[in-house]
Parts: sequence; C-alpha cells; structure tokens
Amino acid sequence: MTAIHAQVLAPPQTRPSTREWLQHNLFDGIWNTLFTVAIAALLALVMARVGPWIARAHWGVIADHPRFWLIGLMPVELALRAYWAGGLLALMVLLTLLGVRARVRPAALLSAWGGILIAVAWVMSPVRLDQIGGLYLTLLLAVAAIAGSFPIGVLVGMGRVSPLPVVRGLCTLYIELIRGIPFITMLLWFSVFVTLVSGDALSRVERAMVAMIVFTSAYVGEIVRAGIQSVPRGQMEAARAVGLSGLATMRHVVLPQAVKNMIPALVGQFISLFKDTSLTVIIGLTELVGTGRALLAITQYLHDVREVYVFLLLTYFAFSYAMSSASRKLEQRLGLGER
Repeated sequence: MTAIHAQVLAPPQTRPSTREWLQHNLFDGIWNTLFTVAIAALLALVMARVGPWIARAHWGVIADHPRFWLIGLMPVELALRAYWAGGLLALMVLLTLLGVRARVRPAALLSAWGGILIAVAWVMSPVRLDQIGGLYLTLLLAVAAIAGSFPIGVLVGMGRVSPLPVVRGLCTLYIELIRGIPFITMLLWFSVFVTLVSGDALSRVERAMVAMIVFTSAYVGEIVRAGIQSVPRGQMEAARAVGLSGLATMRHVVLPQAVKNMIPALVGQFISLFKDTSLTVIIGLTELVGTGRALLAITQYLHDVREVYVFLLLTYFAFSYAMSSASRKLEQRLGLGER
C-alpha cells in the first residue's frame, strides 16, 4: 500500500475590522461598555487639565540642552568619541534585530558584537568614567550591571540547588543577605565603606557598578534557581541514565530549558535594574536624574520642575517599554506559554 501524506494547513488568519475590534474589546456587553465610557470620561477630564499645561510649559530646559542630557559634562573635545561609540552600538543593535529576523547564526552575531565592543572600547579609551553623564551614564550603568550580574547570578542559582551542602549554604546565605538589604543602603555602603579598602582605586561610577552587580546577582540567582527547579526531574534522570555527568546535564539539558522559563522574570528584573540607576544620584552621579537636578539648579530653570520630571518619566518609560516589548516578541518566537 502507498502511504498518503496529507499536509495540515493552519487556519487562515483574518484581521477584524475596526468596528469588530471595538465591539469585541471595548463594547462587549453592558458592563464592558460602562467601564469603557467611564475610562474615556476620566481620560477626557485629565487631558482637560493637563492639555493647557502642556501647551504653555517651558520646554526650553529640554530642547536647549540636548548634549547635556545625552552625555552630561563630558569635555567638548571628547564628545565626538561618545557619539561615535553610541552610533556603533545603535548600528549593532539594528543589525542584531535584522539578523535575528533573518535567522543568522548566534555565533556570528556574538562575533560581531565582540568586534563592536572592542571598537567601542578603543574609541572611548581616552574618556574617564567620571567624565560621563546623562543618558550615556544611565545606559552604561544598566548594561554593565546586566552583563555582570547575569553570569554571577547563574552560578549562584546553580549553587543554590547544588548537592554539596557547603556550596548550597553559601549561595543561600548570599541571596538571603543581599535580598534583605535595601538597594540605597547597598549603594551608600559601597560608596563610603569600600573606599576604606580600595582607597581611590575605584571611581564613584565603578563603585556604583559593583554595588548594582552584587545586588542584582542575588535576585538573578533566585530566578535561576526557580527556573532550574521548573524543569521536570525526569529530564535530569534521563540525562544521567544515558551517561551525562552532572555538569553536562546542567549545561546541555537543564539550563537551555530553564532559561526559556526564566525570560519573563529576568526581563522584569533587568527593567527594575534600569530604573534603579536613577538612585545613583544620591552618591553624586550625574546620570539622567542627576542631569535634571543640575539643570534645575540654574536660576533660569528654577520653576521648570514639572517639565524636567515629565521628560524623565517619558524617557524611563520608553526604554522600559522597549525592553518589555522585545521580551514579549522573544517569548512568542520561543513559543512560551503555548501548548
């Protein structure tokens, strides 16, 4: 007999019309309709109050100082290097997005990122960390903390489920100790007391980076622990049954599945970390919030407090939303939450 292979086609995807979308999402039933009308009335009331203020606000504090918002008090002769480095990174982010869509091999993307990072380090080599400010410093703190806390957090999370009592106890102690300390306290501790050991070897920016890495690693470690324990135990038993060692089982079987489960929690933690960079203003760093406070100290802008903080709110929201949106697309690509 000849086997017949039937191709299973997915059902056609039809996009609803605007009227159908509104009826389904906003006016589906009496209670949904009443809730939509109430929200619309509340938004109209808010805009009636906020709209006139937006029209007459003094946005010169934002529009007249783009360079200060971007790189802070960096010397003019070094500003071009910062623009080149930022342009290279932005270009690489764009190429990465295009490469992911075109299904370029991850090894090729990592190699390209390695080359770009080396080029950026060379371009920025004459610039000291304490000369950087504004949005540039905010992104630098966030990227350095994310890049440093993730590998440490993975190791701590693996140690948290280690069969060795000493390793498991030390990792548990580290996580519980750090999670019991407020982030502001951690920043102040590293800013003040670490200098007793390191002296002036570490700048304020470097001490802030270390504090953020140490603090975030504990939370990442707990996320990794939960991700590892979410993998069915049968997966590990099957891997050991075919002769894989414990380390090989963790590397090739458990972690690849655990990382997929950890993506929403990790992105949420990294978004929180990005917003926590604003707290470094208390140790004298001129990141975004510090830049805004410096401008408000100028007599000309003493009364432009609302404009500055609205701009800061929108900036943090834009970057946080971009990270959240990228996370959702990655989850859809990996099929998370689907059965």
